Amino acid sequence: MIKKYAVILIAILAVGNGALQPMEFPHTAVLKEDVYVLYWKTEGDNIIFETQVRTTGYVGLGISPNGGMANADIAIGWVKDGRAYITDYHAKKNGPPSLDKSQDVEILGGSENTTHTILRFRRKLRGCEEKDNSITNGTARVIWAYGDEEPTSHTTIPKYHGTNRGTKSIQLVAPPEDIPVLDISTVTEVEFLNDKVSIPSKDTTYWCHGFKIPEFNKTLHMVKYEPVIQAGHKALVHHILIYACYHELNTTLYHGSSFECYTGNMPPEMSQCRAPIIAWAIGGETFHYPDHVGFPLGGAEDPKFVVMETHYDNPGLRNDYVDSSGIKITFTSKLRQYDAGIIETGKLVTPNHLIPPYSSAFHSWGHCPSRCLSAAMTNQASGIKVFGALLHTHLLGSAIHMRHFRNHTELPWISYDDNYDFNFQEVHKLGKEITVLPTDDIVTDCTYDSSSKTYITTGGLSTKEEMCLGYVYYYPKINLGACETVGIPANYIQVGGFKNITLKGNNPFNPVVGDQGYENMEWQSILADRIDWTNETIRERFQTIERDTANFVRCDLLGKFSISRTPVPALTFDLAYSPPQVNCSTVTGNATTVVDADVPPTVVDVTLPIATTVVDTDVPPTVVDVTLPIATTVVDTDVPLTGGTVRISLCWGIVFLFTAAHVLIA
Repeated sequence: MIKKYAVILIAILAVGNGALQPMEFPHTAVLKEDVYVLYWKTEGDNIIFETQVRTTGYVGLGISPNGGMANADIAIGWVKDGRAYITDYHAKKNGPPSLDKSQDVEILGGSENTTHTILRFRRKLRGCEEKDNSITNGTARVIWAYGDEEPTSHTTIPKYHGTNRGTKSIQLVAPPEDIPVLDISTVTEVEFLNDKVSIPSKDTTYWCHGFKIPEFNKTLHMVKYEPVIQAGHKALVHHILIYACYHELNTTLYHGSSFECYTGNMPPEMSQCRAPIIAWAIGGETFHYPDHVGFPLGGAEDPKFVVMETHYDNPGLRNDYVDSSGIKITFTSKLRQYDAGIIETGKLVTPNHLIPPYSSAFHSWGHCPSRCLSAAMTNQASGIKVFGALLHTHLLGSAIHMRHFRNHTELPWISYDDNYDFNFQEVHKLGKEITVLPTDDIVTDCTYDSSSKTYITTGGLSTKEEMCLGYVYYYPKINLGACETVGIPANYIQVGGFKNITLKGNNPFNPVVGDQGYENMEWQSILADRIDWTNETIRERFQTIERDTANFVRCDLLGKFSISRTPVPALTFDLAYSPPQVNCSTVTGNATTVVDADVPPTVVDVTLPIATTVVDTDVPPTVVDVTLPIATTVVDTDVPLTGGTVRISLCWGIVFLFTAAHVLIA
C-alpha cells in the first residue's frame, strides 16, 4: 500500500505592526454600516483584501457558493500584541468551520486600536484545493462576521459571532470604476418616475409608464443613469427597463399614461416600443458610460418617446404598496466620440421556452445569428466594440455565459457569471473591449437548476417563470434593438417520439398530435402532463433537441418587432472555448511551496515565505530541508519524528514550538 506523506504549511504569522503602508484600493463595499468596510484590488492571479471593522476581537471574511456557511471558504484574522494573524478555514455545513490543511491566505499586515481592527491579506483568485472557492468575473457571495474576542490559538475556533454576520453579493473581479468628471455647465438631469402606482396583491406585476423625451433641440449624450427606489421598496422593485419608440405615435396623448404591461389595457402603439436604452436590475447601482461613449437622445433622428417597464416582485401578495420609483438620467451637451447602443440577446420571452424538472444543470441557448448582425452592420464592416453586459434569468438560473463565435470557433466569453444571484444583477463592465464582427454569432447560454421542480417551467414575465437574456452594451450604435431566438414546438414534441404531428392552422407554434391516445392534444399539454420527466434519458433527449435543432429568430431592426418564419439552424462549431487553468504545480514570489508526495521522498526542499508556520501532522519523510525566513514558527503537533531528521536553515527572528521532535540545527 502506498502511503502519502505531506508537509503541511499554515500561514498565520504576520509582519510586526505599526501603521500599515498606504495602498490604493479601487473597490470598496460597506458590509455593515459604521461597522464593517471591505476594500479590495486584484493583482495578476491574486486578490488583496483589507477589512476595517469596529471590533478588537476577530474578523472573518469568506467566499460562499450560496451566501451561507455551507461549503464556504473562510479567512479568520486578528491582531494580538502588535502582530496580525490570519488562518484559512472551510465549512462543510452550517456550523463551526474546519482548519484547512493547505493554508492559502497570506497576511500582509494589520493594526488595532481601542475600537477597530484592520487586516490586510492576499489569496489566489482561483483556488487549487477542492475546498477553495474560486473568485471569477461573475458574482461572488461574500460572507462576513466578527467577534469581540480573539482566538486563543490558530487552531482554536473563534467564539460564535452571534448576529454579527451577514452576506453580500459583489463583483470582486471588475475593472476599476473610472468615473469621468463632467462640466456642470453642460449637464441636464431628467427623472422618469412612476406616479403612485398601487401594486396589485399578486406575486408579479409589470407596470408600463410612457414619457415624452424633453425637447433638447439638439442631440445630447446620456452618460449616466441611476435607480431612484422609494424608501422601503428595495425588495419590491426587481428591475426597470426603458424602451425607445422608433415608430410614429402621439407623444402628447400617451405622455404620463400608465398601464399594466402586455395586457388588453396597454395601447398597441406603446407595446411596439421594444428597443432597450436603459437596463437596471435589483442589486445594481449607478451606471456610468465610458468617457468616450454616450447614448444619443434629443436629435432629429433620435426617438421622441420612451416606455418605462417596472417589474414589481411581491411574493407576500401585499396590497398596501404604493410606488413612485424610477430612473434618473444624466445628459451632457458635450458630445463624446462614439454613440452607444444596447442589444437585447438571448431567448425570446414566450411559453415556448421550456425547462424540464429534475435537472441540476439544464442549458437553454438564445442565439443572435450572424444573419441578423450582418443585416444591422451593413455600414459597419469593422464591427462593434462591446464594453459591458447585463445578464438576466429568474429564480432557476444558476449560471449565464454570453458566448462569442467566429469561423466555427468559440472565442473567450464576452461575459459570464458562474454564481448567478437573482437578487444581484449589475452591468458587467469589461476590462478590455471586445470586437463583434458582422459575421460573428452571440449565444446567451443559461444554466438552470430545476432539481427541486416536479413540473415543467415555461418562459414568461412572472418571477416563477423563466427568462434567458443578455443585454450587450456597445458602440458605435447600429440599428438593432433585439436579436433573439425562440424554439420551434414541432421540434420539442419529438421528445415523446411522436410521428403523427400536424400544425393547427398551419401555425408552427401550435402543433397537435394525432397518435393513438393523444388525438388532437395541444403540444403544451403533452409536454407538461404526458412526458415522464423523471426519466433521465428523456431529459437528455430534450437537452439535445434544445441544443441541436433549428429556431425562429427575432431580429428587430430600427426597433421594429420581427420574427422570421425561416428557421435559423443550430450553431455548429469545431472548438469550444476553455478558460485558462490554474497552474498549481508552480508557485512563485511570496507564495508557499507545498510538497505532497505519494511515496516517501529521501529529501524534500521547502522554501517558506515570510510569516509562516510549519506544521508536520503526517508521518515524516526521511529528511526534510526547510529554508525559513524572518518571522517563522515551526510546529510539530502530531506524529513525532521517528528516525528522521529535520535540517533547518536559520534566519533571525524564528520561533520553535516543537512538542515532540529531534531537531538538528544544520
